[in-house]
Amino acid sequence: MTRLVPGLIALAAGMTVAAAAAVAQNRLAAPGRPIGSISTRGDLIVFTLDENALGRANLFDLGKQTLRFRPDAGGYRVEHPAFTWDAEFGSQAPPRTPVPLRNFSFPFAGRTWDTLNVDTTGSIGLGGGVTIGRFDQLQTAAQALVNKAPSICVFMKPRMSGPHFVKELADRVVVTWTLTEPAGGIQDFTWTPTVNRFQAVLAKDGTIQMSYDEVAAKDAIVGVYQSAGAGPSPSVVAAVDLSAAKPDEGPFTTVYEAFHYLALPNHRDLTCTVLQALGDKFDFLAYYADFRVDNQEAGTPSNGPLGGGPNGGAVTGIGAEQKNLASYCTAGRFQWQFIQPVYVGANQMQAYPPADFADTNTRNIGSYLHQLGERTPDGRIPAYDYALSQIGHEMGHRWSAFVSARVNGETIPLGPTHWARGLHAPVPFAFQRPTEASAMGGGVWQDNFDGTFTQLDDDYYVPATGYSYLDLYLMGLITSSEVPDFFILRNVAPAGRDASDRAIVKADRTKVTIQDVIAAEGPRQPDVDHAQKQFNTGIVVMVEHGKTPSAELIERGNGIRAAWIDYFATVTGRRASMTATVR
Repeated sequence: MTRLVPGLIALAAGMTVAAAAAVAQNRLAAPGRPIGSISTRGDLIVFTLDENALGRANLFDLGKQTLRFRPDAGGYRVEHPAFTWDAEFGSQAPPRTPVPLRNFSFPFAGRTWDTLNVDTTGSIGLGGGVTIGRFDQLQTAAQALVNKAPSICVFMKPRMSGPHFVKELADRVVVTWTLTEPAGGIQDFTWTPTVNRFQAVLAKDGTIQMSYDEVAAKDAIVGVYQSAGAGPSPSVVAAVDLSAAKPDEGPFTTVYEAFHYLALPNHRDLTCTVLQALGDKFDFLAYYADFRVDNQEAGTPSNGPLGGGPNGGAVTGIGAEQKNLASYCTAGRFQWQFIQPVYVGANQMQAYPPADFADTNTRNIGSYLHQLGERTPDGRIPAYDYALSQIGHEMGHRWSAFVSARVNGETIPLGPTHWARGLHAPVPFAFQRPTEASAMGGGVWQDNFDGTFTQLDDDYYVPATGYSYLDLYLMGLITSSEVPDFFILRNVAPAGRDASDRAIVKADRTKVTIQDVIAAEGPRQPDVDHAQKQFNTGIVVMVEHGKTPSAELIERGNGIRAAWIDYFATVTGRRASMTATVR
């Protein structure tokens, strides 16, 4: 999971680096503020949001309805005819392949088009595809599309998959999607595929009709975007409630609605709400909730001020600097956290997958069930394996993976953010398998001594894995002399698979030593004799205003808490310990 690094800048369109840096610094420096009340239940922190602290959700409400966008004076009026559905879908169209129109050209955005860019995300681009950022909130992304290429968002939702079909008639073209939300993975909200079937009819006269037969998903962008460039005046651009829009409103050049969950919190507000109520006694904070937020992924990035623990003081030699302590309401202890809550119904908040779950995707836990089950008395994988993958990875970003190595005068980044795929990063204290690569990336590579290398474990953190020798050094848990020489593969190119279906690559091998890392970053301070060894995580369960935590949230919060304590002790070789207490 990409996490947000203090000082990492994403450039908005037309923004200079200097301007973006100033905006980012101001945003980072702004102090957090309480946005809820805090109580405790056992060793769980109960965080009750203030009313409207994260706005209000606006969930999809157009099931079994048809919308008609009727052209008028260069814009559109929204109508609500009776629900119609063409059950003859036509031919399945290849993914990511433009669809030519043979019988007519479609009038849209001031010109006619003879090609449609139909996307699996439920959109039709005119002149190009329709995309939003990985972590963009739909409620803000919907507005941002106004200034992008002309498009028709029938049910624009990232990460969907499945076929779409095209049928062209003399006076119209019918596009039908039958898609599923992502299923089975650590960042998913469902173990099994869902049904999302919707349809667009584009008529020769420019009329656009959208129909929703069966839709499991509750968040998406729906609308017609004609405007591009600097954007039209507000009089012709409208964000509306499509279910209540009337034909006498408009006409609108662009008209849309964003269906979404609660807004993402400001992560410093989360920290300050907890620390100001309970005190500066936590090194880490992990948030879980009875509600969903406006994110297409079930997991969360992470961030923090890189505080120095109970004794304070900055950690140096790890390629990342302590900063912005006051904006997180900490005097110096607090270090790292989730930046948004994980939903209680997400895959990663469930102790186990369904009993009949199976998956061949090696990024998903389902493909490891038999292998991991052989190692336990009851034949089951460790409880909350996905949750441990997430929290182990995100909290590991407190120390990793920022460093470079200086090898023969050349500075070689070993990340950034996650260890490079070609970094040989074996785990000395494995969590559940004999051979594991670091939870922070990299891999375990077997040198075949013929210019090729076999990947014994990959750079993903599912199933949950431990920390590499390099991670443990950066954590202050082992000395530099305990880190064996390793290597990084560069110029990596695929070279087939072995009899066990493991990837083989051709690559150039560069030897790296811990002294090469120290040459680039300086020694890790405090050193292993003075580094923090005991850590405390606040496990926070969040609810909306006026609500109490569900039984599932309490049970799963406690389950993750116990599993995290055991995981941390195991993967650090019991050279460090984790508590999760409010006292």
